[in-house]
Amino acid sequence: MAIELRITSGARAGARETFTKSVIAIGRHPMNDLRLDAAKDIDVSGRHAEIRLVGDTATLRDVGSSNGTKVNGQPLVGERALFDGDVIALGGAAGATLEFHFVADTSRPAAPPPTAQASVPPAAESKPAPPRRDTTMRIAEAVEVQTGKLRRMLYIFGAAVIVVGLGLAWLSRRNSAADRATIEALLRELQDQNAAIAQLRGSAGANGLTNEVGRIRQERDSLLTVLRAGGDQQAVTQRIAELNARQTAAGAVSKVDYERIADQNTRAVAFIVVERGESIEGGTGFGITRDGLIVTNRHVVQGADGGAPSRIAVQYHGTRRWVPARIVKVSATDDLAFLRVEAAGPFPTVVGVSPSGGVRPGAPIAIVGFPLGNETAGMGGSIDTVTARATLTAGIVSKSVPDILQVDAYVAHGSSGGPVFDQRGLVVGVVYGGPTEAAGRIVYSVPSDRLIAQLPGEAGGVVKP
Repeated sequence: MAIELRITSGARAGARETFTKSVIAIGRHPMNDLRLDAAKDIDVSGRHAEIRLVGDTATLRDVGSSNGTKVNGQPLVGERALFDGDVIALGGAAGATLEFHFVADTSRPAAPPPTAQASVPPAAESKPAPPRRDTTMRIAEAVEVQTGKLRRMLYIFGAAVIVVGLGLAWLSRRNSAADRATIEALLRELQDQNAAIAQLRGSAGANGLTNEVGRIRQERDSLLTVLRAGGDQQAVTQRIAELNARQTAAGAVSKVDYERIADQNTRAVAFIVVERGESIEGGTGFGITRDGLIVTNRHVVQGADGGAPSRIAVQYHGTRRWVPARIVKVSATDDLAFLRVEAAGPFPTVVGVSPSGGVRPGAPIAIVGFPLGNETAGMGGSIDTVTARATLTAGIVSKSVPDILQVDAYVAHGSSGGPVFDQRGLVVGVVYGGPTEAAGRIVYSVPSDRLIAQLPGEAGGVVKP
């Protein structure tokens, strides 16, 4: 069985795509199966929803989108079955609308024609296609599917309550008073986390925080199940401590003033375009002196063979002016390079660069740059008429070692050379890449300690305690 998704509104309106996969991911991120416009369909999340095909049945599930999903005008809660002709709305007015259809799977080989002697029994004759059901009938069937699932969940929940009650009664007889006190304390701690996590979800305004809060909630529910089933209390206690640390980190992200970080620093972030022969590539850099000294990556301005580009031009955030630049210094040990703008200043600079030695896992960060290059820098259009607009994404530090500052955030090609800011708005790293299989979620950056050690003399004033 195959399905066809017809895009009826949004930037890609009129397009049709056919799928035979068992799971079809939908969203603006390039890794999705049905990719919507990253620049224009802004109400659609990076990973918004997915369709699952099992035999002749299709179901739709929202995977934590920011602006929600509707089917035939009804908000999608949990998972629901899809029927031919259903209309799926992703996000709000700046989102996209799809029409769902079952189609014949043309990738399967056709059955061989019957021989001349063979006769087709009446039962094998083709049947006329059933008439298309109206929207009311399809909504009624969908409601029946959902309520059926709800009834089953209620039956399971009722049975689980009985089992848990019997299990706790048995534990109360089996364990000592000290053991019972330990179990009750752990249960109270997990229930307290439940309320704290609910509060976090209500304040999850930073990109990426919603997904982390969802993972924390799933882990908490898993621990409750293990604990109530009489699992190893010592192991559960350790996992609760780890969960508390992650929740604290998520809470810190939700409290960071990202608007202040953007106001103080974004004007100093520059879109860099490098020309090598007939090839033109883009990247990110940031200003550190008023006379136009810019930090970026070595691989942004230098070819794999070490050759210099034929031309470099930069455009600061919020401007339409392209200014030429030249390479001042290329690091021999780190993916760092320094450019000098060849035009009269003054030019904007970041607030400062802070030593990275004190940065710890769990600390909130922000990355400012141009992921996907010109697609997000100017939201499409000709590079000659673009007005650079940098993108801010939020995340947390996941690992800090002398050579690498690893963060959990989103980057893509074009983000290389972008600054990583701490919650004070000071640079603590310079983005240079990440593993391909991580789909932009594991980000490697050069720690600011390595940057500070290689700053040209005139840039020493950018270092802050």
